[in-house]
Amino acid sequence: MQPSGPTHTRARPHDAATASAPLAPVTDLAWDADRARALGAEVVALWAELLERLPAMPVAGRASVADVRAAVVRAVPEEPLAPEELVAALRTIALEHATYTGHPGFMAYITGAGTVPGAAADLIAAVLNQNVGAWRLAPAATEIELHLGRWFASRLGLPSTAGGYVTSGGAMAAFIGLKAARDARAGWRIRELGTRGGPPLTLYASSQAHDVNTRAADMLGLGREAVRVVPCDGELRMRVDALRACVARDVRNGYQPVAVVATAGTVSTGAIDPLDAIADVCAEHRLWMHVDGAYGGAAALTDALRPRFRGIERADSVAFDPHKWLYTPHSGGVIVVRDMQTLADAFSMEPSYVYEDKELTGRGVDLYGLGPQFSRGFQALKIWMSLLAHGWSAYERRIAHDVALARRLHDRVVASPVLEPVGPPPTLSIACFRYVPRELRDRRGEAQAEDYLNRLNARLMTELQLGGRVFPSNAVIDGRFALRACIVNFRTEAADIDALVDQAVATGEALHRTERASLGTA
Repeated sequence: MQPSGPTHTRARPHDAATASAPLAPVTDLAWDADRARALGAEVVALWAELLERLPAMPVAGRASVADVRAAVVRAVPEEPLAPEELVAALRTIALEHATYTGHPGFMAYITGAGTVPGAAADLIAAVLNQNVGAWRLAPAATEIELHLGRWFASRLGLPSTAGGYVTSGGAMAAFIGLKAARDARAGWRIRELGTRGGPPLTLYASSQAHDVNTRAADMLGLGREAVRVVPCDGELRMRVDALRACVARDVRNGYQPVAVVATAGTVSTGAIDPLDAIADVCAEHRLWMHVDGAYGGAAALTDALRPRFRGIERADSVAFDPHKWLYTPHSGGVIVVRDMQTLADAFSMEPSYVYEDKELTGRGVDLYGLGPQFSRGFQALKIWMSLLAHGWSAYERRIAHDVALARRLHDRVVASPVLEPVGPPPTLSIACFRYVPRELRDRRGEAQAEDYLNRLNARLMTELQLGGRVFPSNAVIDGRFALRACIVNFRTEAADIDALVDQAVATGEALHRTERASLGTA
């Protein structure tokens, strides 16, 4: 009878000769300095060529999705490409199938041009390949990042307890700021108990606030309906009287308000909420004041424009994006808080697999304990090197120049018989306008005419983008489709503003000649 249950085979001892045989090195991925130098020379040559050719290139290509895919996508090879094939692939990506956000005619969205020192710094950061989550793994990187956070905080007028660090972008910075707000103002052990530990929490943002704040509320478990939308005034700024009424109503109905998101530079028009008055409301109700300065925060750092942001120094947290108006390469946001301890309170954890003898290694700050990410790249280096290479006065001058260019655009639009501003005049470096044919100027406001103008200007934006000289985006303000130019590009100058106006007029007139039949009048 065979025994029941599993049988066990005795492990055979390793052959002594096999065990002692040398293990051959595998060096396929380990490029030596000469090979790196050769590729680096080709890459730098391509970089310089792109910079030389950029002003004369179209801002964006006209290739279809299928054409782009066919040009740049290929099967992953089993064997390496030859060096010349590798460089050819890079050239195709860089010179044929990109949208050039550094082009002087690129005025869409809010995308900086990307500094040359920042790009070089990104290469070194990648070569170092450090995890800036732990001080011990990235000592210089951590100290530079923390220094930048303190410097930004001081420029904003925050106290000595303030500081911050670099994030992947404005969305992550908003999440971090609102996570700190939730945990600091909930009034119970929300990190342990979650939102079930007390009444429903509410946040407040204007009708012009960016969607990242609603996304943050969703990610924090508050739900999107927790974000109360506060109406704006005629300048598209949050109405403080409406904020007060909204907070009072929620308190009466058993909700617990925790934070107000004040916008310092809205995405559509660059409007700045009345920060000082909002800070008063926050102080009265013990609310956390988070400032979304993803766009305008860089301007608040400057001496000339800081008065427009009066009250930002009273914020509990400020988010802004150096990859927008500090012109650094993507991506890099910043979160600054009034008291760094609030970040530790919101995020600190001590996992068992992270051990360090602080008596031996010192007392450096581990950034993984101040935010959601354990793995963090050296994103601060491109910001730091850009500041060192240019000096702060260059940023002061260029940001002021961008504002002046937006004002020039607005003035040219006002002077045109077929263009009109949409929304308030520029507060920062965004100007919105639309093309209105002469025969429709007296019909503005009529439903049929407005529908036609919206369709006409949407088509106009697309044609301008496809034309290759200028690249605006759009905003919809009070139901009106507008062309929107945001100047956060250090290569943009007056000639580019004039080209946008001239092409908008010429292209608008050509489109109207072919589209006017749809209006019902010849």
